[in-house]
Amino acid sequence: MSIWRTFSAIYGKLFKCVSVRFIVRILQLDVDYVEFELVEPEIDIHDEPSEKRVRVEDALLLLTSIERGDSIEVVRKAIGDVARFASQIKRRRVVIYPYAHLSSDLEEPSKAREILLSMRKEAEAAGLETYTAPFGWNKKLSVSTKAHPLAEQSRSYRSDNQVSTQPKKWRQVELTEEQLLAKIRKSDFSGLPDTDHRVIGERLDLFSFQEVSPGMVYWHNNGLIIRNILLELIRGELRKYGYLEISTPALANTALWRVSGHWDYYKDNMFLTSMGDEEYGLKPMNCPSTFLVYKSKRWSYRDLPLKIADFDPLFRNELSGVTSGLFRVKMFTQDDAHIFAAEDQLKQVFGELIQLMKYLYGVFGLSYKVKVSTMPDDHLGSVEQWEKATRILMDVLEENGLKFEVKEKEGAFYGPKIDVDVMDSMGREWQCATMQLDFQMPQRFRLTYMGEDGKEHTPVVVHRVIYGSLERFIGILIEHFKGNFPVWIAPVQVRVINVSEAAKTYAQQVHARLLQEGFRAEVDVSNRTLEYKVREAELSKIPYVLVVGKKEQEANTVSIRVRHGERVNGVPLEEYIRRLRDEVDRKLLTPP
Repeated sequence: MSIWRTFSAIYGKLFKCVSVRFIVRILQLDVDYVEFELVEPEIDIHDEPSEKRVRVEDALLLLTSIERGDSIEVVRKAIGDVARFASQIKRRRVVIYPYAHLSSDLEEPSKAREILLSMRKEAEAAGLETYTAPFGWNKKLSVSTKAHPLAEQSRSYRSDNQVSTQPKKWRQVELTEEQLLAKIRKSDFSGLPDTDHRVIGERLDLFSFQEVSPGMVYWHNNGLIIRNILLELIRGELRKYGYLEISTPALANTALWRVSGHWDYYKDNMFLTSMGDEEYGLKPMNCPSTFLVYKSKRWSYRDLPLKIADFDPLFRNELSGVTSGLFRVKMFTQDDAHIFAAEDQLKQVFGELIQLMKYLYGVFGLSYKVKVSTMPDDHLGSVEQWEKATRILMDVLEENGLKFEVKEKEGAFYGPKIDVDVMDSMGREWQCATMQLDFQMPQRFRLTYMGEDGKEHTPVVVHRVIYGSLERFIGILIEHFKGNFPVWIAPVQVRVINVSEAAKTYAQQVHARLLQEGFRAEVDVSNRTLEYKVREAELSKIPYVLVVGKKEQEANTVSIRVRHGERVNGVPLEEYIRRLRDEVDRKLLTPP
């Protein structure tokens, strides 16, 4: 038991917080549209709706769980925050949607229904056009979330009328061995469809989720191979464009986000702690830290455009019921970069970004849709400046042969932007790339460069990601390829199988030769049947299986089984290696 006592002494305080009663948990989404269709009543206490199908456009969707509690003041606090945010982003419609999945301590139905009704009344009193999804029904839900960084926010409101994002005070607790074992277990993905990336990821040993780190990914060797391939791919491209790469601390004083202006929007989703009398937070985005690096030296117009990449992990304190496999996590990494440029360089900058995006999405066989978001009513800078910047974005897209949709008044308050939705093999759309013009934060941080005229000027900053979150992008790829990764991405590219004991040594020699050439290869020389070993390789979705026996050994050849199909016998080993090298180097999506 000593090991468990030690574990409890070190980690026990992480597992139990001083009891705080929550009453309202909200996942707030800024949506292009939300549409729901009633299927059937789920419980006896349910609303009698006038319509079975409802669609609301350009609204704030409030996915809401009501927990056991007794304070109506929490509702006023929650709706007050919603109203302020709605005003900032110019939304007048809200949809209150009962969503039990955000909590495991739900209020009893009649009380929850009453609180949801009071939320509607508070929202209407705040001047919001309010819709409420019927309570107590199973519903089909379809949502298109807007692409801006603040489009998704999760919040919890306590019964003491405080938002539950302040640093928590933990107390030491002793846990039994059984309680510790209950904490140290993987997430259960049973019941999910076979096409779900969580199911595929578990079968291919790519990653897992553990109770002790909720909403955070444990990358296994196979999954980390894919992650590193994505990073190596984009790093190789960034070198061609002259990017610098930095890394900055995960923890910083909250003053940093107060200066940047993020504090008012992101504090509710930050992991906060204190050192002495000062408050610190794990960084939810990279840009403020990148600005500090920029300010650490003087720059000239000759240095621009200055391109700085950052692949540091980021942290956002999402509600546990909001996380969804790799698609939404609490710790994630972006292929983040910030480009510091003069205004007359913006066309060049965005042209390079479009080329980078086209190349990377083309490598994976992903099609995409492009949107340009224009000046909102509440904006900084002159109308002339906005018109010039927006025209630059549209011209660049047209010059690169890209059709685009114009999203009127959907730009950030600091500038217009390009957003890109990729489409997977099942026809679903995923917002990944974003390229945002920022005129505001360079001024807030007093960023300057020395111009050709000998005077100080303020640069324009372009915030951009192409993959977006690596975790989400890998989840998209897993479902896009259904786990059947092209050979250049596949964690295991080749498995060598011997037909008989006599061919065991030759199988090991072939395996060693493949490793020597840098391929990700395995060998199975177990005494199981050939059919069993081939079937296991197929279930592992390995692109190539090389079968060797006495005949192959004598001729120094291999018999090839291509995943899901073709068989080719008697191929000289060195010829196969040349073919495989060509397929990997050309990043082919299917065998030639």
